[in-house]
Amino acid sequence: MNNHFINLNHLIISLCCLVTSCKSQVKTDPPRGFISQLTLFQASNQKIVRKHGTISGNLKAELKDRDGNLWFSADGEGVYLFDGKSFTNFTTKDGLCDNTVNTIIQDKSGDILMGSNAGICKYNGKVFENYFEADTLNNLRIIAFLEDRDGHIWFSAMNKGVFRYDGTKLSHFLYHYKHPIFANKHEKMISDILQDKKGNVWFSSFNRGGVWRYDGKILTHFLPSADYYAFLEDDKSQAYAASDTKYVHSPDYITDDMIHSMTEDKSGNIWFATRRHGICIYDGKKFISFKGNEVFDRFSPITILEDKKGIIWVGTDNAGVFSYDARLNDKVGQGKFFKNYTTSDGLVNNSIRSILEDNEGNLWFGTRWFGLSRFDGKIFTTFSEYKEK
Repeated sequence: MNNHFINLNHLIISLCCLVTSCKSQVKTDPPRGFISQLTLFQASNQKIVRKHGTISGNLKAELKDRDGNLWFSADGEGVYLFDGKSFTNFTTKDGLCDNTVNTIIQDKSGDILMGSNAGICKYNGKVFENYFEADTLNNLRIIAFLEDRDGHIWFSAMNKGVFRYDGTKLSHFLYHYKHPIFANKHEKMISDILQDKKGNVWFSSFNRGGVWRYDGKILTHFLPSADYYAFLEDDKSQAYAASDTKYVHSPDYITDDMIHSMTEDKSGNIWFATRRHGICIYDGKKFISFKGNEVFDRFSPITILEDKKGIIWVGTDNAGVFSYDARLNDKVGQGKFFKNYTTSDGLVNNSIRSILEDNEGNLWFGTRWFGLSRFDGKIFTTFSEYKEK
């Protein structure tokens, strides 16, 4: 009787030890098969991949949110969220308005707003939904986005000018204006929207409209001089190179009327990436033609970013990216770009569509043909399934 009792106790103790040992093993030492599957899963999610068979696939680095996550968009492939370890793809199957997203911002409430070819989509971290209820607004092709310091949402739509939404009322700007050369016309593309340190809101045009500055009451229009139009209007003959020898820029006028994008540097200067005349800088009083513009004789600048160190990065249409250390020059716009990075340096593609800086100071370059490169200051790493045509 006592022997049976002792044996039973021994059996119970042994079983408890075995269960405890198994629990400990699962917690600290997963089976090898589990490790292999986890490694494969992580590796497969560390690059942006095509899932919808798009061909061109311009890829853009759009947003660093307040948590440090990075958001990217790709024509026809939806959006991608990068948490520092892996990419998550969101498409219309997940509730996204459209698989082509052109611009992304995060509003003051923390929601992610995405301007697509089918209106504005809002993501609250869990679900996607239309930002507006009206079908007319959900059919707009959104080009540019801004939330101003008052919390108003500004957005431009193809062929429809600019809208401002204060949470209740929708206001409309620049849907029709009188151009001194082209007379009355509908502005077809407001390419970028920016609020400067003084609170002014700027709008750039990529359809011969130049730029506008809105101070809350008055829209001020900036266009090139009459000489610009006299010498440079022969689009069909493509006589710009020959005409440029005759055209002399005046600091009272912006250098071009077709603007890809804008940015403001730490000193409050506004930088414009123009189609035919390189970079133009507005210092609050005059327009300065950047002294290094000869590098853009054939390849226009597309996007500009000033990093945390004060270095200006300019992505071009087909010549890679240039860096310029404004700290080395006493006057804005003086000096030349001191470094050009191209595919020979490891950049995935020389046609840069966007530039984004992460919390660690790495620069991300979105390019044509579904290219995404990260630059850590020394080497470029490709983070996309890159393939031309």
